Formats: sequence, C-alpha cells, structure tokens
Amino acid sequence: MAGLLSRDVDVASSFNNSIESLTRDVYVKPLHSHNDYWRHDPLIDAVKVGAQSIEADVFVFTEGYTLTQTLPGGKTQDTKFGTDDIYVGHNQVFLKPENTLNALYLDNLYNWLEFSNPKFTPNITLVEAHDTKYSIWWNQPEEPVYLWLDFKTQGNDTYPSVKKYFQRFIDEDYLAYYDTEQQKHVPGPVIVTITGNLPTELVKADSKRYFYLDAPLANLTSDDWGNLSRVASGSLESVLDQQSYKSAQISDFSDDDKKQLKDAFDNAHSKGLKTRVWGDITWPNSVLDSHLRDIFSLGGDFLNVDNLTHAATLL
Repeated sequence: MAGLLSRDVDVASSFNNSIESLTRDVYVKPLHSHNDYWRHDPLIDAVKVGAQSIEADVFVFTEGYTLTQTLPGGKTQDTKFGTDDIYVGHNQVFLKPENTLNALYLDNLYNWLEFSNPKFTPNITLVEAHDTKYSIWWNQPEEPVYLWLDFKTQGNDTYPSVKKYFQRFIDEDYLAYYDTEQQKHVPGPVIVTITGNLPTELVKADSKRYFYLDAPLANLTSDDWGNLSRVASGSLESVLDQQSYKSAQISDFSDDDKKQLKDAFDNAHSKGLKTRVWGDITWPNSVLDSHLRDIFSLGGDFLNVDNLTHAATLL
C-alpha cells in the first residue's frame, strides 16, 4: 500500500470496526453469545454474526488486591486489581486488568450508537420514522441489543459501579427502561439485564429502572416480573424434571421434555417476557444441535450458544 498516508490508515482501521462494516450483510439472529471469556473480542465476535443477545461476566472489587502467579521456570508475576474498574471474565483467577467492561464492550457499543444516531442541521423529520433511537444493526436498526451483565461479585456492591458506567448511555436515551410512575416500559436500542447475584431491592427502588433483572424461567409465580424483567432465563436442569434432564444429557428431547419446555416458554410469554435456556450439554454436537433446534421451534427466544459461527448457520 505504497503512498498510503497514516491518516488514511487510521480511517481504514476505524471503518473495519465500524458498525457498518460489521453488520452491513448481517441479519439479527435469536442467539445469546455465551462464555464471553473464550473470545478474543467478545462484543465484535457476537455482533458480526448477528447475535442479538450478548453476555459479559463482571467483577467489582470493594478492596484492591495483588494477584501473584507462578510462571514456568519458577518466576512470579504480580498483577494489581483496583476498585475503579469493572473487570470482565468468568473466573477471578484468570482476570486481566486490561479486560474491563468499558474496553471490551461499552466503548465500542457507545461509539456505534453515536454513529447510528447522527444529528441533522437544520433539524429534520426522518423519512423512515422510528419511535426510538436507532440500534447498531445496519439492516435492522429497529432491533435492540440485549446486553446481559452476569454479576459475579455481590450484587449490592456491584450495582452502584455499573450504574456509573452506563450514565453516558442514559444521558443519550440509549437504554430501555421501566418508568414506575407511568407504569410502562419505554423502548430503547439497548436492553440491559442483570443476572447472577441480583441487586433486587436496589433495582426496585429506582423510579426509572434502566437495569432489568433476569426472571426465573422455571419459577415465574409473581406478576412483578413483568415490570422488573424483559427476559426470563433458567438452566435446562431447572426447567425439566430430574429424569428428563438426566436423559437429555445423552439424547434428543422426548415429547415429555418438549412439553415441559413449551409450558415454561408459554408462561413467560404470557407475562410479556422473552426466554433463554442455559446449562445444556456442550457435546456431542449432534445432540446439542437437536436441542437448540427444538428449543427454537418450541418458542425459545434466545439460543444459548458458545460456537457463534456454527450457531449462525444452524437454523
């Protein structure tokens, strides 16, 4: 690329990670990108296949600490973790200080939303009218992103830090929320759901709930979940009875298994909630693929997947 100016290189590099380049030929799919810690670039890897639902496992520490690890040859390596960042990873032992929620998810997501929602001078009415701000999908900007935060640390300690991280999204009306005064859901291009260690009472106390809670798919006995949640999830083991779950570890779903799953999905849908089942087998692939196809056909809204490339072509 002789003669290419450094400025041109910067522009080309920026375009390669722009939302246009990532999703121009991509359609949104009912996939939940699970196990983010396996991926080199979890947000981009999920978006470029059209996974609408994306998960980040997060840690917030109330006290800083130093992690000392022994390397091959007997040398040690010290890594410091502070209290100002939200760290992303599945296991605390393997956290890296550079893998923060901002660095892996929020900075790109915010920049994409800013690009998708330009300002016009003078102010004009768009030809393509839309009742909320645009999302990140180039071909389907009306489809929101479902972002999950799996709280690995204590919920009440983690929640205040998370709220501060998302203030820039709130200021620009990029988050969906539940308005307790008007008792209605207000749409937005990003729907944030907290799972794991839930800060239930803190979320309930917010007059505008920008952070939804993961509803229990297998135990939706309270009507309150319709106001606190947008999605109900549960492990396969919690949805099926013990014998059915044991059998499903090595075989396709039986008719009885399918009935139990459909009943759970129908119950969630009756409360206005989407659904996700996690904790299925990871191997053999033939059985896993059969399960995913059945879950989709029975009304499962987000398929919990690890292999994004394979799942994108599964259905």
